[in-house]
Amino acid sequence: VCDASGAHPAKRRELLADGGLDDFFGVGRIWPALAVAATRCAQSLREDTGAPASAVVTVYGELAGGRYPHPDVPATPGVDPVQTGVWYAPELLWLPFDATVTHDDGPRWVGDRTLRAAAAEAGLLCVPLLAEGPLARLQELPTVFPTRLPGLLGLPALPDNLAEGLVVKPADGSREPGRPMAKFKQPAFAEDERFDGSRPYQAPAEGAAGVPGWLLAHGTGLLTPARAASAVSKLGPRTPPGELAGEIARDATEEVAQALGGLDRATFRALEECLHTGALTLARFDAADRRA
Repeated sequence: VCDASGAHPAKRRELLADGGLDDFFGVGRIWPALAVAATRCAQSLREDTGAPASAVVTVYGELAGGRYPHPDVPATPGVDPVQTGVWYAPELLWLPFDATVTHDDGPRWVGDRTLRAAAAEAGLLCVPLLAEGPLARLQELPTVFPTRLPGLLGLPALPDNLAEGLVVKPADGSREPGRPMAKFKQPAFAEDERFDGSRPYQAPAEGAAGVPGWLLAHGTGLLTPARAASAVSKLGPRTPPGELAGEIARDATEEVAQALGGLDRATFRALEECLHTGALTLARFDAADRRA
């Protein structure tokens, strides 16, 4: 959920609590970069729909990955699979599939092509598009087929790695209060079998990302375009994105430390490292905007 204050992680029906970045499959591991990208995506969707900067954008997506049992793909330490029975990627990833833009005139569902364009510009990969066409034809699509996601990520194929199914929904945007859609699951992924063999995620004591979720959320909220512009002003417009990212992450961590009355050296370094991926994403967006 993206508003004027930034991006806020959420589950299906509610915002995540302070510990949610740890408890919800350890999504904190990818949150800094994801939050920056989601904010960028939301900005594009506001512009595409003619909504003001104050409009609330909700981007719906699927958290996936956490394991890819192929001999040529190294495992990612400290990650548990979100899904079992189908394998998408060794690391966690988040895949948008729908979005609303809400202002005084109510919510507006975004069309699929608009969402995919905004997501791609923000570096986000949407769920694979299987087909477009009349509802009657789409209902005839097979529900048993290999998942396409690993191939889109450049991963080698796994035998019998079948998709969970497919979802049929309108291609265009609308102002309807709800979004009509139909799910067609392959039989092996009946709801009571989907998580067969999985276990509740247990975050390490230091937090899924290496620092507690509440601290990560605090620091991530400081990864703003204004901070990127400040780093460029300090280091110069020709500074490589990696160096700018280091300055952005360090500056944000220093602000967190000041607000909390100080951080010990280990926590400071851990938070700075956690924020670096988000800072790098931010630096690349800033560079793209300056080129434009």
